[in-house]
Amino acid sequence: MEEHTAAIDVPVSKAKETIHRYGLGLLFAANIFGAGSVYILTEAGVLFGFGLLWVLPMALGVGLVMHEMSARLAADDHPLMTYITDVIGGTAAKPFAIGIAFIMQFWSVANYALAGAALVYLTPLSNLYVGIIAAAGLGISLVELRVYSRIEGVIATLVLAVFASYVVIVANLSPPIGAVALGFVPGIVRDVEYLTMIIALLGTTVYYPNFFIQTSMRHEKNWDIVSHYRRDHTVGLAAVITLSATVIIAAAIALADVELTLTAPAEPLVDTIGPWVLGVFMLAVGAASFSSATGTLFAAGFMVPQSYGLTTRFGDLHFRRTVHFLIGLSVLLAVPILAFTDFTPVSLALLMPAVNGVVGLPITALALYAAVNRYFEPTSTERAVFLAAVFLMFLTSIVTAQSLTRSILQLL
Repeated sequence: MEEHTAAIDVPVSKAKETIHRYGLGLLFAANIFGAGSVYILTEAGVLFGFGLLWVLPMALGVGLVMHEMSARLAADDHPLMTYITDVIGGTAAKPFAIGIAFIMQFWSVANYALAGAALVYLTPLSNLYVGIIAAAGLGISLVELRVYSRIEGVIATLVLAVFASYVVIVANLSPPIGAVALGFVPGIVRDVEYLTMIIALLGTTVYYPNFFIQTSMRHEKNWDIVSHYRRDHTVGLAAVITLSATVIIAAAIALADVELTLTAPAEPLVDTIGPWVLGVFMLAVGAASFSSATGTLFAAGFMVPQSYGLTTRFGDLHFRRTVHFLIGLSVLLAVPILAFTDFTPVSLALLMPAVNGVVGLPITALALYAAVNRYFEPTSTERAVFLAAVFLMFLTSIVTAQSLTRSILQLL
């Protein structure tokens, strides 16, 4: 009996070790791959086929550069918000952190809306608003697990479920290998929409809340070596890029130029694969939306207390109060927006990533660069690479702001 128990304990122990080693990176992947990513990537595949696949490796490179700066701060236990507070002062830091946290939760507005829609599709629930409230309740329950290793395990499981769902869908489509390979060859198309989509793909991969989380996780991960963080976030970003490629490939093969609705990305797959694909797709969308909505707010859970000079640890009282408040606020905003405007969960998913990133991304990129230069001595080559990534983030923000303005004017 003891030998049998020991045999069971070995794979369990290995699974825990693997999650500890790569779980933070998978949390980053979950935060990135939310509702907006699913539909933005689908739109990229519909409009340009395999032609934008080459952007994904470039996005991976930029993301790794940004996380390299973040990892150095994390290994030396320099939370990014603590650095910002030191630079601008406590009086300015408090409204700054609260403002960024408020902007950040708009991402959760869209994701909880889509998670609620997925619950309605997959369960006996019939009311979207009840579905949103239920999804938010699950988010609060996740935060109340308190111990980071438990939450990391749940998030990792959700990410792997999403990944498996899309792999199953793409494998059943039998993608043309040659055409897919050509999609990874860089190309330039003289089309404003093409440029905008390139920027959108960059913006959805380099996700600024993850930097506030990573730089605050020294106590939870107990890593003081940069290579540990580097290994972890490289796996997470690589998972996002692989997952993103599967969505683009599936859309390029199966979808015509149609208006995106909740199930539109999967509907053309029914004849090719079978009716079960709709359930798999909605399971993937629901899991991605829920994990992204909740995980994103972990950044605010660190930021806001840190701006008040508090040494915050994952799951402590200040962390939980902040995240719970923002989850509740997300529901309070999502329900009336959907009830009294023409927005749908999908249109929110397409719009809110821009709202979330247009201000937060460039500020975070600049703060990372300045913090690394204060606490460390990057080589001239490293400094040039870091600065190039920061410049690209500002360019991303400018193009995103222009696109966001056009979208809002159209809605008005």
